[in-house]
Amino acid sequence: TVTSRRVRFVGRSSSHVGMAGLRWAALLLVVVAIICTSDAKQDPRSKKSRTDELRAKAVRFAQSGDCESSVKTYARLIEVGKGVVPEDFNNMGVCQQMLGNLDEAREAFASGLASFYHSEKLHNNMGMLLEDMAKDEWMAGRSEGEEVAALSAEGNRHLTMALRLNVASLWDKHSATIPKLRRIEQGKKTVAVFYRERGMETLGEGAWGPGSVDDEAAPPDPDREAAAHLSRHLVKLGFNVEMYANVAEREYGLDRHGVNWRPFYAIHGMLPPVWNESHVLWPKLPTEKLPDAFVAVGSSQAAHLYNSTVYDSKNLTKPASYLWVRGVSPNPHALTAEYARPLHGVIAHGAFHNRTLPDAVGGCVRLSPDGVEQAPPHVVRQGANAPRRFVYAGLATAGLEVLLGEWRRIRGALVAHNSSAPEPTLEVIGAFPPSLDARFGEHGWYSDLKARVGGRIEELRGEGVRDLGDASRKKMAKSLSSAGFFLYPASSNDVSTPHLAKAMLMGAVPVTSGHSLSALGEACGGFDLGPGPGDGGRLDASPERIARWGDAVVAAATSDGEVLAEHRRSMVEWARERYRWGRIADELATLIRRDVEAGVGGAC
Repeated sequence: TVTSRRVRFVGRSSSHVGMAGLRWAALLLVVVAIICTSDAKQDPRSKKSRTDELRAKAVRFAQSGDCESSVKTYARLIEVGKGVVPEDFNNMGVCQQMLGNLDEAREAFASGLASFYHSEKLHNNMGMLLEDMAKDEWMAGRSEGEEVAALSAEGNRHLTMALRLNVASLWDKHSATIPKLRRIEQGKKTVAVFYRERGMETLGEGAWGPGSVDDEAAPPDPDREAAAHLSRHLVKLGFNVEMYANVAEREYGLDRHGVNWRPFYAIHGMLPPVWNESHVLWPKLPTEKLPDAFVAVGSSQAAHLYNSTVYDSKNLTKPASYLWVRGVSPNPHALTAEYARPLHGVIAHGAFHNRTLPDAVGGCVRLSPDGVEQAPPHVVRQGANAPRRFVYAGLATAGLEVLLGEWRRIRGALVAHNSSAPEPTLEVIGAFPPSLDARFGEHGWYSDLKARVGGRIEELRGEGVRDLGDASRKKMAKSLSSAGFFLYPASSNDVSTPHLAKAMLMGAVPVTSGHSLSALGEACGGFDLGPGPGDGGRLDASPERIARWGDAVVAAATSDGEVLAEHRRSMVEWARERYRWGRIADELATLIRRDVEAGVGGAC
């Protein structure tokens, strides 16, 4: 079942459009055109109407790459009026953006919405266009202007409406398969956690549930694990917790921890009516009891699902709503004061993450690092922590090339220090996960990086380097527990380092760049044996800095055994408490209870 057709526009400004983007967008337009012709299909025995003839002509122009002629033909089609469908406006808007005519594209989508307000595709594409236009303004240094705020606000409204239309259509098709909502204990507050990855096209794509989170044979997925483990610990603290995600049907219902797993579109039964001056959607009140609190994981659009004026008109209290930001926000300019106003909080990983967010939301940011689940079946235990075993677990973009470039020198120094000791080894985990391939696979720099890293690892294979690829949770745990040190010479602006926390819990001491524009300082808690941030510059910008980091690795691995053992013991004790989900959930539970009991609108 197709849930959405996400068209990523290529027109980033009115001045230019990249040729690679044109080719990609042309392919997308062909797909859209096929959908359009299938939606408007006539009986083959009937005579084609004037509208059908113009539509076929416009599609042929688009397929040949002649967007200018396609736009003119769509304009003539729309003038005819009879038989016009939403895809005609959508395709014309896409063509306009391919031509770099952003204002005209916006006008095409707006005209379509005036006639077809219930079109998910038109809302989605209008929202993304406005999002891109706001980003262009922001990148040009006009982030404080009213235009950026207005574009961001309007774009978010359209994207939120597209999400609402998406869950509504899926509810209509599949509601019979959703188990009836039964909250197990009356009197408890209910927290609904909404996890829907933007860009997922089908229900079968990326389906998951409690089983996949607990599967030690599967690769780690920090975002999903965080949502699931937080939910479980909120149950322990006395909440009813419902997880709305792309759940496999076999995993609907209560898991063994008491979390109620439901398909993300089941949220439709609890959403408020929506209307504006000229269009009424879902005028009935929710069919299921509203949650007391609503946490949208990584989706600024989902966080606004309960932002409706109906509460004021019906004298109802809306759920306390939170946006849980995951990673660096791709559109920080969208987090405006207007956007934050109906929310009760924006949850960020820590102090550095907060620094990356706009000042407009600073007053409502709640700091909450991701924890590490330390209870069975999850494997978190110390192993040998051998001083000559090293591990790098993270994206290749976080300093892997620096490490591989220094490895031969590090290894040589360790062998020279004690030639009778075991050979130094380095295990590399998760350098190029599918998510990174999906995001950057078509970029030349990324292909070059993969080729360089792959060639370097192959070259060093005989010198103790092993690439474990996308290792399972179990294999990663084995690698981390046996390693003496976790190497991370990053120059990237990481707001979280999920594998670092688990490494510290398992006794692998971090030796990082200490990059000042990252969360490494707060994540390591003073236990980093790297050279520190120095003057605050990037590690990879200077051969001298890289050499100092390599020297720090050698110094750590050859340090006094008793001193290192005490350092490791203190580190593990600190990490157990800092990354304990029970403590983290308790702090968020206090926040949620306070906001729910206040019973008022957004606190931001």
